[in-house]
Parts: sequence; C-alpha cells; structure tokens
Amino acid sequence: MASGDNPRRPLTSGASPIVKYSEMRSQSDTPSTTISMTTLPNSSSAAASSSNVSSTNESRLKKQNSIPVNNSELRRMPTQQRRFVKKALMSNVGYRLGRRKELHIQRRLINDAMCFLGLLGIILMIIENELTFNRVDHKDTTFSLFIKATITFTTIVLVGLVFYYHRIDLSLYCVDNSIDDWRIALTRTKLFSILFEAFVCSIHPIPGHFLVEWSSQYVKKVGTNLNFINPYRSTQNTLGISNLTTTMPTTTILPTTQITSTDDQEIPQAFVPIDVMLSLPMFFRLYLICRFIMLHSHLVRDASSQSLGYLNRVSFNFRFVIKSYIQQRPALCLTTFCITTFFIASWSMRACDFNVKTGHMAMLDATWLFIISFTTIGYGDIVPSTYCGRGIAAITGIIGVFSTALLVAVISQKLELTRSEKYVHNFVASIQLAKAHKDQAANVVKYGWKVWFLKRKGKHMFIHYIQAQRKLLTSIHFVRKIKQQQRKLNDNYVSLLELFNVQRTTSIAADETSQRVVIMERKVDKMEDRLIEISQGMTNLQDKLNILLDRITQR
Repeated sequence: MASGDNPRRPLTSGASPIVKYSEMRSQSDTPSTTISMTTLPNSSSAAASSSNVSSTNESRLKKQNSIPVNNSELRRMPTQQRRFVKKALMSNVGYRLGRRKELHIQRRLINDAMCFLGLLGIILMIIENELTFNRVDHKDTTFSLFIKATITFTTIVLVGLVFYYHRIDLSLYCVDNSIDDWRIALTRTKLFSILFEAFVCSIHPIPGHFLVEWSSQYVKKVGTNLNFINPYRSTQNTLGISNLTTTMPTTTILPTTQITSTDDQEIPQAFVPIDVMLSLPMFFRLYLICRFIMLHSHLVRDASSQSLGYLNRVSFNFRFVIKSYIQQRPALCLTTFCITTFFIASWSMRACDFNVKTGHMAMLDATWLFIISFTTIGYGDIVPSTYCGRGIAAITGIIGVFSTALLVAVISQKLELTRSEKYVHNFVASIQLAKAHKDQAANVVKYGWKVWFLKRKGKHMFIHYIQAQRKLLTSIHFVRKIKQQQRKLNDNYVSLLELFNVQRTTSIAADETSQRVVIMERKVDKMEDRLIEISQGMTNLQDKLNILLDRITQR
C-alpha cells in the first residue's frame, strides 16, 4: 500500500521490492528534479525506511530553502554554485524588488558623494587661481602645492566613484531585465561612455608651474606698466626686475612731443598658463548636479511613477525630468541657467585673458564682456586678447541666442490666457460686438430714413442731405467691419482643445448609438424568434382544429 508521505509510490506486494520516487524542489521553483530509488526487503522495514527518507528529504529542503541572499555569502561560494543561486534569486520577484530598491539607494548616495567631490575640486581650483591672479600667492609656494594636491586627491577618489557608480548602474540594469551576469549589459557604447566620463572627471590642474604662450595677432596695444608684477614668475625675478626699474633713470615726456618706442609697435605677448587650460574643463563636472537633480526627483524616486513609465514606455532620464521642471517652473529654470552661465563664463574670460603688461582681465571687465557677448551687442570697448578668450566669447554668444529664444517662449507662455480666461474674454468681446452691431444697425435705419426724407422734400442739394448720406455710408461700413470681427472671434473660439472635446463627445455618442443599435438588433432577433414560435403554435392549433372538425364530421 502507498505510504502517507509519498503518494506516488506504486502498489506492490510485501515481498517484492518497492521503488520509491521522491521529488526535491527548491523555493525558487526551479525545474531540476532529483529521483532516489530505494529497495525495501519487506513490508515491516518499509515504514522505517520511509520515515528515514522523509527526514532526509526535510533536511535537504531546509538546506535548499535557506539560500544565501547576502552578497558576502555569495562571494564565498564557488563560481558554478554562485551562478545557480543567482539564477534562482533572479526568478524571485520579491528578491528583485528588494535588490532594486537597495541599488537605487546606493546609486543615489554614490552620486551625492561624487557631486560633493566635484564641487569641492571646482571651488579649490577657483581659490587657487584667484590667489595667483590677485598676486597674493605664487604657483611655487607650499600653499598652492597643497591646494593642488588636495584637488588631485579628490579627483582620484572621484574617478574611482565614477567606475563604482556605473558598476551599480549595470547591476540595476541586470536586476530590471533578470540578467544574472553584469558583463552582458556592458556594451561598447556603455564602455565608451564610462571611459569618457572618467576622462572628463580626471582633468585637473597638476601640481607644478608651467606656462604656454598663446598670443593673438589682434591684441589691443597697451602701454608698458613698470609697476606690474607677473604672478607667474618667482619672487626673486620680481625683485630683480623691481631693482632694475628703480635704477633706471627717469625721463620726462613733454606733451607736445610724440615718442614711439619699439615696445609699442610690438604686439604684447599673451599667455594662457597650463593651470588655466586644465582648470576650465573642470566646469564639465557640473553634469553631476544634473544627475543629482534627476536621482532626487520625485518622478524617479516614486514607485508608482516608475510603473507608469514602464507601462507607457517612457524612460525617466534627465531629459524627461528637466522637461517636466521647465514645464512646471520655466522662469526659475531659465533664471538659474542664466545666472550659472554668467558666473562661469565671466570667470573663464578673466582666467583666459592674460597679458604680460596688464595681467589678467578684471572681474568687472569680464562681466561686462560677458553681458555684451551674451546679448550679442558687442560694443568693442573690451575685447579678449587670446584665442581662448575669443572661443569663450563665441560660445557665450551662441548660448545667449538660445537663451533669448527660450526667454521669448517663456514670456509668451506667461502672457497666454488660460482656458477660462479666454472664454471670459471672448464672451465679453462678443457681447460688445453685438452691442456695437445693434447701434450701427440703428444708425443705418436712422440715417437711411433721414436721407429718404430730405430727398423727398427736395433738399438733396443741401449740406444736411450730404452729411446724412455720409453718416449712412459710414454706418454701413462699420456694420460690415463688426460682422468681420464677429466671424474672427467665432474662429478663435475653436481651438485644438475644443476640437479634441468635440471629437471625444462625438466618439462617445457614436459608441452609445452603436451599442443601442446592437441592443435593438438583439431585441428584433428575439421578436423574430417569438413570432416564429407563435406561427408554429398557430399551425399546430390549426392542425388540431382540423382534426377536431374531421372527427365531428365523421360522427
């Protein structure tokens, strides 16, 4: 007889061997099945052996049910067993949801750390360059080297976090698509984007002092300033130059004489230090702020929004998030973008524009140059003296053109009437036009009767007749003009939204009509069936009556 713990065992006699089948299934519903065959000599030992097998099955089930979920335990397992466990876990929806939530939190925290390190490096870079620009410190001093070493350290940590961030991003992609190996998601495009991002984040001013000559052909000539101290030279050289300048004999120049020196005819040399060339690309790290905004947006963090996005095939990336923010708060987004561009471009122009005789451009001059470049005015009173500064000015002008277009769009959106305001405005305008049409129609009747009366009296040559006729024609012209305005106003009533509403109401009415037609057809079919039944009943009744009449006639 079959045992209680194994209903699939076949019915055999006590002397014959018993073949027992036992299935072992894990918690993840994997299709693997193990079959164990045991032979029992008699029926008395069958119960004991079945109890032993059931106990061993229960112990195996407990071991398989306790699949390690912790990542540290997964790393300690062999490679093949780890792959099997990962496949089993990926088939579990609850594990995937929990793992996905953990990866989202980790990615957000890593991006916060990256954003902090990136902004810290930019701030330290600006401080170090400003100390040099204002001749407070020199590139070869200990303080400058300490700041650059700090920037290098933060850059190394930032590059490491970039790779770790993309490692978490690949794991998240694998969890979303039920992939057990993250190398499947690492395509060439993804690898190139990771390397490019690491390269952008790795650019920073290296410790040291290097100069690169980058002169311009159309530099504005300036006079020699003997009191100018070059911030990119050591203190010993500056002292030597100052001593030489003090030993030089002073010369007096009369106002009537004009002395042209060879220094004035020469084009002053313009330098872009290597620190500036490596400092300006650090502003590309501001893309981390865009990623920070995306990851901390309620659209990305809300599970319901993510579900709606998956159902409608909409990816919640930075482009979608920034579009939603611009749609909600266009003025704030545009103002923030313009202010950020103002400070970055102004400081970049100040850093790029360096002359041996005048030094770096003043910050006020740089802001003025940004304003006239951003607004595409270009007075020409201040011009950049290097090709680097010219490039920044050209980029500023292009950004200004696009910002102006966005500003026009935002202003037109703000000045546009809402739907209710448009309805009220059109209703008031229609009332005024109707009233004016009645007034002018009354004037047409009035002056028409007056013209007829004066003509009948024979006063058609008098001035009163001419005035009345002129007013009649003017009233007729105004009536036609008001009718034209009314037609335009009626055309303005119909917009895309009204057309959509009309189409929706029409489709709803058509659906209701089709449903009613279907119901009517069913009712007609039922009536036809009943009529057929009635006709059959009538024929049966007629046959019975004929039979009765035949019987009566036979009697």
